[in-house]
Amino acid sequence: MLIEDEVHGVIELPSHIQEIVEHPLFQRLKKVHQLGLVPWVLEPHANQKRYDHCLGTYKSAQDHMRAIERNTKLKAKLPNWCRMAVEIAALLHDIGHGPFSHVWESVCQQQFDHEENALHCVDRIFKDARHTELVALRDEGCGRGVQLIKALILGDTEYLKFPMMGYAYIFDIVHNNRCGLDVDKWDYLRRDNKRLKLLSPAEMDFDKVFLKARISLDGQRIEYRYEDYHRIYALFEARGRLHVEAYQHPRNVAAEQIFADLVQRLAPQLVDLRSNDAGWLNLDDEHVLELIQNDPMAAYFREPKRVVELHFFNRSDAKVATVCRIIEAPGKAMKPDNAFAFYGSKRKKRPINRCLTATSFNKCFQLD
Repeated sequence: MLIEDEVHGVIELPSHIQEIVEHPLFQRLKKVHQLGLVPWVLEPHANQKRYDHCLGTYKSAQDHMRAIERNTKLKAKLPNWCRMAVEIAALLHDIGHGPFSHVWESVCQQQFDHEENALHCVDRIFKDARHTELVALRDEGCGRGVQLIKALILGDTEYLKFPMMGYAYIFDIVHNNRCGLDVDKWDYLRRDNKRLKLLSPAEMDFDKVFLKARISLDGQRIEYRYEDYHRIYALFEARGRLHVEAYQHPRNVAAEQIFADLVQRLAPQLVDLRSNDAGWLNLDDEHVLELIQNDPMAAYFREPKRVVELHFFNRSDAKVATVCRIIEAPGKAMKPDNAFAFYGSKRKKRPINRCLTATSFNKCFQLD
């Protein structure tokens, strides 16, 4: 199966991955917007779906693994079942997202965890598995393959009931809790900026972080070149810019507040739905919009120009949305140097000027 992707070009899917992609739980992601309400509020062209990002993360994981193996002289090769687990974890890492992606967490008042929700999706997909490769991951070694997929999605080695002797580095690939560099970020930063067009190629110059990395001699970590240190910071700067100018833009946050209030008021039964419930497959963006579209407040998504910023306001006014946010500085988001494993000549490490000042805003919008 071949899929045309705007970031990676043609992505080739082997038959066992094709079976997962064709599963209804994965197809549902075609109806879940990657950037939530951004295409309604800020940039209509930023309407990519979670489906695209999950496929892109799968391809990024393949590219990253090939690169680190090419850059490393290790005798012990990663077992094939582990390699497949990494690729599938990358493919399914966001399968548990609710409607409008992270916006749904606000709707559920932060009582919804898309990664925990993904675990039941993994179980359902493997329960339905027919391909021999998928059946083996489910049945061999007491289900070790499926267990590893879930642990990689969570980024938690403690989830495993067996040790990853010499291969713990794979936990730095999909969801890297150690230093934050992973293929999830590598794909969504490139994908989102391609639509948002906020950052220049120079500001997006961090591919070598992943393509020049290698596996540590003990197999426990992924090591990055000292000469790519400034590129690591560039990645966190890019992430910070997208948060400030898109993901957590004041207008977008105001729209999320209005949206959350609409769902909680008009369709509160949806808030408790999870992937193990019968109605999950139908819980997508289109379904939610149908339920709220006739409410007068829904007009503010269709006509965002009616949301007007005020400089003086009365907080008691029911037609006013107040937005307060503090967005972490990139120098804080990037973990201290000792969280990373480096290799090469330390003399090639370029100094960086870590920005430690958070971006904060306190704004009010009149709903005209």
